[in-house]
Amino acid sequence: MSSESNNFITEKNIVIGLDASSKEDAIAKLAQVMEENGTVSNAEAFQQDVLYRESLTTTGIGNGIAIPHGKSDSVTAASLVFAKTVKPIEWQSLDGSQVSIIFLMAVRHRDEGKEHLKMLANISGSLMDDNFVKQIKKENDPKKLVEIFKTIKTN
Repeated sequence: MSSESNNFITEKNIVIGLDASSKEDAIAKLAQVMEENGTVSNAEAFQQDVLYRESLTTTGIGNGIAIPHGKSDSVTAASLVFAKTVKPIEWQSLDGSQVSIIFLMAVRHRDEGKEHLKMLANISGSLMDDNFVKQIKKENDPKKLVEIFKTIKTN
């Protein structure tokens, strides 16, 4: 069942206990993780692209979950970072809930038509599954989380 989309989430892309004071702080820290992992060449530029996208409409989809994303020239490889925060943070979510689960997606401009939409569709579809959401909210072991993410349906 392994597919290209599942390779986006690896243990090095899982952050448990993200200590962030705001949406901007969370995005900055996760962009830094992407830079350290080599999928983003400039964390600050990527962060600005993500915040621009956030300014258009919230990515807080409700149920304590946000899916911020950015198309950026600083992205070297389409990827995703999954994070759980130490404490919930304000995200202007659709349902008013604070966020404690974040999926930050990074996409290259030239991939925007395919990878970005595929990743978003696959994750969004999985987040409709209450059992999947329960599992990711409960689990804190990065190895086990990678296994849970491998169950995401791919197109």
